[in-house]
Amino acid sequence: MKRIIILFMMVGFLIVFPGILQGQASIDEIVLDERKIQDPLKSWTVTFTQPINKGTLKKQNFFIKDENKRQVKAALSLSNDERKVTITPESPYKKGVTYYLSVKGNVKSDQNEFLTEHTILPFKIGEASKGSKDANGSAGSGDKKPTSPSENKSSSDTNSESSSPSKAAGKNLVKVQTKKHSHFDEITVQVSDYVTKVKAGSHEFEYKGNNVFVLYQPGLKSGEKVTVKGYSMSGKVLETKEVVIP
Repeated sequence: MKRIIILFMMVGFLIVFPGILQGQASIDEIVLDERKIQDPLKSWTVTFTQPINKGTLKKQNFFIKDENKRQVKAALSLSNDERKVTITPESPYKKGVTYYLSVKGNVKSDQNEFLTEHTILPFKIGEASKGSKDANGSAGSGDKKPTSPSENKSSSDTNSESSSPSKAAGKNLVKVQTKKHSHFDEITVQVSDYVTKVKAGSHEFEYKGNNVFVLYQPGLKSGEKVTVKGYSMSGKVLETKEVVIP
């Protein structure tokens, strides 16, 4: 059985859906964590591991609604390899309003396999935080942790990284938790104030706020070991932990 993977570009996480040959799509629904954006005309790109069935490229299957359930006028475009669908709003998003990007389970691959879940991604325009960036490298508040306190101090009281009591104690990755979902694993890491980035191999965690980073990763097997690293603002590895997937 083939597997269909969709990736919300510019967000940094994966959701995996195994395709199932069936007469109609499943109505299971998954709501993801809210994202903060800076661009009021932000486009969203959904990438599939298989080409999609062009007949399911419809505004009923890919759309954005506001908190009052009013649909945002948006254009859909399909890449040449038929694996990427881009949703582009025709007018700017409004500040203070929560929007919902939806990908319906009615979407099929070119092998007529439905997605097994409807996916909803809430988002809204957020205030930029100092030192933070979104996944495209522009200023943002929801994707990166702000500058750590040790790097905000004046030159007269700034300590070196090696002399920081918190770092010396080796408690920068304060708590690491894993949670298995039906088609992906969720790894959550609580960090100290000195950690500004967390990675597992080449996969970078997204910052949720309150010193918490999260990674949604498909394809992990029970018993598999994952090495998690916490980084300082300067890119130095502050602590490494190994977690076992349940």
